Amino acid sequence: MSEIIVGLDIGSKQVSVVAGRLDNMGKLEILGLGKGDTTGQVSKGVVLNVNKTIDAVRNAIMQVEQQANIDIRGVIASVAGPNIAGIKHKAMITRNTSGEEVTVTDVDQVASDAERTFISQGNSIVHTLPQEYVVDSSTGIQEPVGISGLKLQGDFLMITSPTLALDKTKRCIERAKEKMEIEGGLVFSPLAASLAVLSEQEKKSGVALVDIGSGTTEIAIFYKNIVRYISVLPYAGDIITADVEQGCNVSNEHAEVLKVRFGNALASQVPFEETISIPGINGRKPKVVSVKNLSIIIEERLKEIAALVVAEISRSGFGNRLSCGIVLTGGSVQTPNICELFEKVTGRDVRLGYPNENLGRTISEEVKNPSFATAVGLVWNGLRSIDEREDSYKILRKTEPKVVPPVTVTPNTPRKREPEKEVRQGKKQGSWLDGLKKFGKGLLGDDLGEDDKY
Repeated sequence: MSEIIVGLDIGSKQVSVVAGRLDNMGKLEILGLGKGDTTGQVSKGVVLNVNKTIDAVRNAIMQVEQQANIDIRGVIASVAGPNIAGIKHKAMITRNTSGEEVTVTDVDQVASDAERTFISQGNSIVHTLPQEYVVDSSTGIQEPVGISGLKLQGDFLMITSPTLALDKTKRCIERAKEKMEIEGGLVFSPLAASLAVLSEQEKKSGVALVDIGSGTTEIAIFYKNIVRYISVLPYAGDIITADVEQGCNVSNEHAEVLKVRFGNALASQVPFEETISIPGINGRKPKVVSVKNLSIIIEERLKEIAALVVAEISRSGFGNRLSCGIVLTGGSVQTPNICELFEKVTGRDVRLGYPNENLGRTISEEVKNPSFATAVGLVWNGLRSIDEREDSYKILRKTEPKVVPPVTVTPNTPRKREPEKEVRQGKKQGSWLDGLKKFGKGLLGDDLGEDDKY
C-alpha cells in the first residue's frame, strides 16, 4: 500500500475532498469523500467570501478524517477561474560542453530560465508545461535527454492565474486547519481531471477535455501526451439555471431543481404534453411548467456553449489532430442527451468522462460521479505527473545536480586601504620635495645638503 494522498477541489457549488491510495493491484482505493457547500461564496471558481469558504473546506476535511481515520496535514488542491490563461513562451541555454549529451539538469535549467524571463503583470505562474525542444538544429524533439548538442531551446505553455485570486484560494486552505500545507502547488482543474477521466491512448491520439462546471467551462487539449492548449469560458451550469429561472418565471432554487431532475439537452425527445407542477409560495397557486419549454431553454444554451468549444478548438490549431474527439466531464454534464447535442454541433465523437480510470475499491459510489473528476484527479496527481516525461525526470534527478539560481555575491573586502594611500601620497610628496631641492641647489650651490640642514 502507498501513502494516503488527499485532493481538495474548491468549486462554485461545493468543496470536494477525496482521500485515496494505491492498492496492491495498482488501482486507486478511495478511503474518504467529503463535501462542503460554497453556493454564493465562490463565483466562477474565484473565492468571494474567504471566511465562509474556510468553514466549507474545514467541514469537508473533517468528514474525510472521520471516514478514513486519518489526520490531514497536507492536500493537493486545484485552482480555477475565468482569467486563467495559457501563453506560449520560449527559452534557450548554451551548454558548457557541446560533445556531451543533454541531461535532466539542462532541461530543468531551460524551464527555470523560461519562468525567470516570463512576464505577466498581476499574474502568477501555475504551470510551466514543456511542449517540444530544439537541440542545435534538430527540431520537434519531445525527449531531449540523451541527445548531444550545444544549444537547448524549449517551447513552453505557461499557465497563469491572477495573483490575488490565487492567494485567496491558498488562504482558504491553509487556514482551514492548523499547520495545513498545500503540497506541490496548485493544479489547474481540467489538468487534474484529465488524470481521472482520460486514457493514455486518448491523450496520445489527440483529445479535447471539456469540463463544464457551475461557473466556468474549462478546455484542455492533449496531443502526443502533451497539454497543447487550455481555455476558460465564462459560461456553464449557472447560466443555464439563470435562463431557466427567467424563461420559466420561477425562483433560482426551483430552476436548479428543474434543470437537474427534468432537463433534457434535446427538446425533440420530450413530449409536448409533459408538465411539472411547482408548489406556490405563501398559499399561491401551484405553477405549471412545460418540460418541453424547459428542454428548449437548456438545449439552446448548451448549443451556444458547444459552439464556443468549437471556436476554441479551431483557435488552438489542433482541430485536425483530435482523433479521439471530445470528452465531457464536470458537474453540469449529466443532462440527458448532452453527448448527442455536442456531437451534432461539433461534428466529433463525444463521450462522458467518469473518474473511474483504474479506480479500485471506493467508500462510496458517489465518487464516480463526473462532478468529482477534479478531486479524484488531484489524488492521482500525487501519484503521477500531468506530463509523463516528468515522471522519468524525477528518477534521473536523484543522481543529477540540482539547478541553483544565480546569486550575486558581493566581495567582503575593505573599500579603502589607508596605509597604501598614505604611501602613495608620501611618494608623491617626496617627488615634489626632491624637485624643490634640485632647484634650490641651482641657486645656492652645494651649501644645501642632503640632510636638509643649514
